[in-house]
Amino acid sequence: MFIQTIRTLGLFLLLMVVITGCIRVDTDPNPAFSEVQEEVAELTGESVYWDASFEDAVVPISAMELLQNELTDDFVVQIALLNNRTLQAVYENLGIAKAQLAQAGLLKNPIFSFSYRFSTQSIITDLIDTSLFQNFLEILLIPLKKRMARAELEATKAMVITEILDVIAETKIAFYRVQAATQILRLKEQILLAAELSYEAAKRLFAVGNITDLELFLERSLYEQEKLTVASMEIELLEAREKLNLLMGLWGRQIEWKVAATFRRIQPEGDQFKTIENDAIASSIDLKVAYKELLATAAGLGIDTTKIVFPQFDVGVSAERDDSVWFVGPAFSLAIPLFDFGQANSAKAQAKIMQEWNRFTALAIEIRSKARSSRFKLLQAFRESRYLERVIVPLAEQITHSTLLQNHAMQIGIFQLLAAKQNELEKKIQTVHSQQDYWISKVILQTLLQGHVIGKQPFKTPLRRHYE
Repeated sequence: MFIQTIRTLGLFLLLMVVITGCIRVDTDPNPAFSEVQEEVAELTGESVYWDASFEDAVVPISAMELLQNELTDDFVVQIALLNNRTLQAVYENLGIAKAQLAQAGLLKNPIFSFSYRFSTQSIITDLIDTSLFQNFLEILLIPLKKRMARAELEATKAMVITEILDVIAETKIAFYRVQAATQILRLKEQILLAAELSYEAAKRLFAVGNITDLELFLERSLYEQEKLTVASMEIELLEAREKLNLLMGLWGRQIEWKVAATFRRIQPEGDQFKTIENDAIASSIDLKVAYKELLATAAGLGIDTTKIVFPQFDVGVSAERDDSVWFVGPAFSLAIPLFDFGQANSAKAQAKIMQEWNRFTALAIEIRSKARSSRFKLLQAFRESRYLERVIVPLAEQITHSTLLQNHAMQIGIFQLLAAKQNELEKKIQTVHSQQDYWISKVILQTLLQGHVIGKQPFKTPLRRHYE
């Protein structure tokens, strides 16, 4: 009889092993990353690489080869997508989400118990008690768990895409800041040179008694102030370069790169952003992330509801030997909800769903607002830049030229000429600022139309307690 009991338990265990063995445990995140690659290429035209998934892949061009050239906004994005280690860490979320999906389809291991009780009298047979239990509720929950895990995997893919869009946008913005800071530093150095020449002229005039000491002090004050301004601009340029180095993942000798001297020429925008608000909503990946997270939370509510109805339900086989006789048969255990009917968990889950729904709605409103304000900023930066280029700077150059002619005619002095030149350079600096604002505004708007509000990560896919 003991042998028969062992056989019964063995058959039950073998059946569970066979059932579990038939379930294919797929934890490979490569297919999910391939989908991310395709969508990023469609949205931006850029290629992304994952070191962990493509160890044998040959990258068509290395970061070091790109750094040999004068960097443009396209080059810095390619380098960032190759080198940014934070982005590589983000890709690992795909592996976590895929593993969670595989775990959601697995049953928990059965529980085997065995007890042996010695008799205090030699004439009485020792007692043996064995059992093998499997939580039957886990079978009912597998479809709900897999539904939630699939929603989380989809949300994770969308979240990874938004992180990629963030890196692309932030890298371009950092590049434009470096480009602007480089141009402004050169112009500031020219202003410093003009201030130095003005101070030298003042010293000579003071030496022959043509100006007062107050006028000399004023010229020196302006010169010393410009030296501080140039020093401050040098630090600003270094900080802008370090920000770009960080995004591109560069260090050591790699940071000795050069950027293009000037911005690309700004082209008229036309009416291509007239439907910006609806386009931003239609293409929003951020909303997709929020919606998939909402579905995952709803599936989690279904799991909680099922657990309220069936708090615990274990089925299995139990065997016991009593007086040299084996008793074998089915066994089950069922939790009786006498004290906890699950109202608290149910209310918490429902509140969570409403919270995420309200966040989803708020995000849609925010995207519409960002679309409108981004369009206004881009158009304003375009108009301002064009006005400075076509009116303000040429006018300042004409003033400098006319002042030079007046100086040659001995009508005005060197101080007025140098002041006119400084004013001209300041107008050119203002133009650089407006061009920087234009290109940054364009990046923000393009990223929004690609489906993402820069820096916006309202939802993070969690490691669900239901997988524990």
